[in-house]
Amino acid sequence: MSRKRARSKAKSQRRNNALKAQQHLSSVIGDVSMPMIARKNAAKHLVRTSSRNRLPLPISQRHWICRSCTELMIPGVTSRVRIRDGQRIITCLSCGKIRRLGGGPKWHRSNRNV
Repeated sequence: MSRKRARSKAKSQRRNNALKAQQHLSSVIGDVSMPMIARKNAAKHLVRTSSRNRLPLPISQRHWICRSCTELMIPGVTSRVRIRDGQRIITCLSCGKIRRLGGGPKWHRSNRNV
């Protein structure tokens, strides 16, 4: 087997291992019977694994992990969720980072500044 094929095989193997790790960590985060410290550590490791292997965060976990402090954001516990003009505003209570999701109805944008 040539070196190029061996490198390619090793690269795909690393990617598959990272995807399996992502799936496992996502299941730990979603399992409410797990202790909170384990879920928070899983969130930190998920972000770390994704960035090291240049993989996007899983869609199911993307909105519930703070981008600045990698804290697991649980509504009412570690984050505050408000809905204003059709836009979901999530505030991380550990670092204060604000995320605005969904633009809301178009007519709100033009009438807001009038």
